[in-house]
Amino acid sequence: MQIQRRLFLTLCILFLTNPAAYAGAVDDSSAEKPQIFPQGSVTKGYEALPVGEQTIAAAYLSQTLGIPRGAVLLLHDINEHIDSAAVGLLRRQLPSYGWNTLAIKIIRFSEDTDQSQLTAETEATVDPVEAVQTAEVSDDNPADDAEAPVDSLTAESSAEIYKMVTTAERIDAALLKLQQEGHENIVLIGQGAGGRLALKALNETAVPVTALVMINTGALSEGIGITDVTIPTLEIMGSRQKDEVKQAILQRQTQMKTEQRTNYHLRQITGADHYFSSAPKQLTNQVHGWLVKQLLDEEASQ
Repeated sequence: MQIQRRLFLTLCILFLTNPAAYAGAVDDSSAEKPQIFPQGSVTKGYEALPVGEQTIAAAYLSQTLGIPRGAVLLLHDINEHIDSAAVGLLRRQLPSYGWNTLAIKIIRFSEDTDQSQLTAETEATVDPVEAVQTAEVSDDNPADDAEAPVDSLTAESSAEIYKMVTTAERIDAALLKLQQEGHENIVLIGQGAGGRLALKALNETAVPVTALVMINTGALSEGIGITDVTIPTLEIMGSRQKDEVKQAILQRQTQMKTEQRTNYHLRQITGADHYFSSAPKQLTNQVHGWLVKQLLDEEASQ
């Protein structure tokens, strides 16, 4: 009888501590809800960058070499983020070479859409973390909303936030931040579609940019040309990149040679694909070495 009582008590304790295991079903409703973590806890250097009355997701890292060489603005590719692929590698590695790095979240890669398309696209691509951060900054009582889940922001309100901040405004605000910090050399680096945005930004910003780097950037959009660029320009191509991307890069190289543009350079990294996971150090060394040679007239010793 005493053994039966102990067994009964043990079963009761197990049931109370984990009732779902004995009920024959597990409540997985939480799996349907997006898990929100403060961007700063997962992205080193996260900050909310002011753009007008709004903020956008960004990540800033200061140089750690002790010899400031300039600042780099990094623009990621479509369907990626500030820690993806080449942008993530460079933003984390260049500070040890003396470069401050700033990467910003891009929501839209084309401004050629009407307002209805913008709303639909924004609802589909809105960054939950950025939406929460933006809501926190714009609210009169941010402390109360610091733990607000994403579904507390309706799709309509999220779309309204991003309608106010165009891609051009994002890039210009980031460049202005770097200019206000007093950096003598400000470099634009873009991967894939981010490279097209970087090239386009040169014609739209009043901030003086001293060098342009395009990484695995395919065919350029209509109306965007590279032959008018007069600042030092570097294209980097991974040998394992898609054929159509490599063909577009080689065509630009031929075009620049025909135009006798000595400011243009092309480097190929053997064995590298879009993500440069097999050649992370080669990518950083190529970018840093080229920048030092073009802008600082010193040996790339670090």
